[in-house]
Order: sequence, then structure tokens, then C-alpha cells
Amino acid sequence: MVEQRSISIVSSSNEAFVPHLATLFLSLLTTKQTNTTFHFYVIDDDISLRSKFLLNRTVGEFNARISYVTIDPTDFSGAVESDRIPQTAYYRISIPNLLKENKRAIYMDCDMITLEDIEALWEADLGEQLLGAVEDAGFHDRLEKMGIESETDLYFNSGLMVMDLEKWREEKITEKVLGFIENNPGKLTFHDQDALNAILHGRWLELDPRWNAQTYMMLQEKEHPTIQGQARWDEAIKKPAVIHFCGHAKPWNADSNHPFKENYFDIRGKTFFPIKKETKSL
Repeated sequence: MVEQRSISIVSSSNEAFVPHLATLFLSLLTTKQTNTTFHFYVIDDDISLRSKFLLNRTVGEFNARISYVTIDPTDFSGAVESDRIPQTAYYRISIPNLLKENKRAIYMDCDMITLEDIEALWEADLGEQLLGAVEDAGFHDRLEKMGIESETDLYFNSGLMVMDLEKWREEKITEKVLGFIENNPGKLTFHDQDALNAILHGRWLELDPRWNAQTYMMLQEKEHPTIQGQARWDEAIKKPAVIHFCGHAKPWNADSNHPFKENYFDIRGKTFFPIKKETKSL
């Protein structure tokens, strides 16, 4: 008998991002192994009943399930926001306390699609580390600029995180990150990502960049500062596993030049959120 495996995926969305969330979920479901099931957790920021119905239909054909969880937005009332980073982006910080019965979860941003099975991510050995993540491709020297003393300047992208929820709860990481946000709003250029790195520097496992192939890397807009790092980037560009449409080149923007934008539209077209030509540039 083949052993069944259940993977927990967490994302956060408001009404506007539900079509992109459906696209992410469908990409996960169409690349999984037959013995794998998904339990999706959606941190719900006023998603309409109609959108939930359509999202449930999208995943229901694959015997997956969705749990909608709510959060108290007043916990993030002082969070720094921007046009591209809404308050919902901060909600991932609370995942360990929202999923109290879960030992592990993979957090994924809505602006992602998967090109292959993510079992290897789910099975990643984190050792004593609190999460697994991919180095941010921007190289913004954020730890130094935030005045964080660290033995390493490695800074991770929070769009994909393999989270050891038990260790987070034991060490009260959520509370520490929220405390940093409250006490250092002027330092948060990159919002929750800055706060997470400020608390978790040196406590995360660096994953291969193909698991979070970011726009800077895919468009070759930046070079890695090390020869070894650039070699990993070159391999990831050839065979990315998770595409992260972070930054400016989101496929639904009319001026997007992302090399995998058509992959997004191929998957999106199979969801219950079809694209109308007049809205494709939104």
C-alpha cells in the first residue's frame, strides 16, 4: 500500500488576490504525486462568499480541502504598508499561533506558481533551524541597514517559508517579530520581511534558489555577489521549481516581460477565475 502524505500550505489573501491564489493552488495540485493530499489554509481578509465558493470548486476536483482562518487586524494596525505590500502580507507572522495543532507548514505568497512537485520542500530537514527559505535576490544589505548584529549577512525572502511551527511557538517567535514591528516602524523598508529577518537571522536553513525563483534572478537584473551563488542561480534559471512573480513583473500587468508569464495564464485559465481580455492588464 502506498503511504498517503498530507501537506499543509498557508497563504494570505484579500478579495482582489483570490484569482492568483486559485492559480497557485491549482499549480500545486497538478504537479503533486498521486499519494499526496493538500490541506490549504487561507488567512481570510474579507474574501467574498462567491470567491470562496469558486476557490473551493477549483481545489475540490483534486480531493483537497481549504480551511479559512481569520485574524484580528488590530494586531497589525501600526504596520507599515505600501501599494504593493498590503496589511495582509504581515499575517504570515501569526501562522504558528493560528495553526496550533500543526507541527509544520509551508507558507507561500499568492504571486507564485509551482512547476514541479514540492514534496522535497515538505520533507526538508531543518535540523535545529526555525525555517527553510531562499536568499532574497535583491541584496539590499538589510541587516546592516537595520543595525542588526549578525555573524552572516544572509537575508531571506519571506515569500516561501518552510516553517517549524512547534519551535516557533516554543520560542515565541511571532511575539518577538510583532514586538520588533511595533518598536521599529522606521526600519521596515521591506515590511514583514525585514522584521522576520531581524529576529530570525542565523536561525534559518538556506534552500536552493529554484524553490523561490524571484524576478530579479529570472530577468537577470542582478548578479549574485559570489561565484558559487551565481552558479546556483544559473541552474535555477534553467530549471525553476517555484516561480515567484515578486516585484514589478507580475504576469497580469500589461507591461510584464517575465519569461514564465504564459505559464501563469495557462494555469489561471483552468481555474474558475477566467481572464477577460479587458482586465488582463489589471
